[in-house]
Amino acid sequence: MQKEKLEDLAAFIRENRSSEGNFEKLLAKMEDAATDNETKEVLKITPEDIRTKADEYRKAKETGSTGWPEFEKFVSEFEKAVMEARRVTE
Repeated sequence: MQKEKLEDLAAFIRENRSSEGNFEKLLAKMEDAATDNETKEVLKITPEDIRTKADEYRKAKETGSTGWPEFEKFVSEFEKAVMEARRVTE
C-alpha cells in the first residue's frame, strides 16, 4: 500500500507541477503525505520543511512579479523526497 501511495503522489506531482496555480493543491497533498502514517516514515520531508518552503514561495510571490523559482524549488524538493521514498520501498 505504501508503494502505491508513493506512486500516486509522484503522478499527482507530474500532473500539477507546471502551474503556480496548483500551489495550494500541491501544498495540501504534501502536508497529507508528511503526516500520513504510511508515507511519513519513508519521506525525508517534515511538515516544518513544507511550511518553510511554502512561506518562501509566498514571500517571493508577494514581493516580486513571479514566484516561479521558489515554486519550482518547492515542487522539486517534494518530488525528490517522493522518488527517494519510492526507491527505499522497492
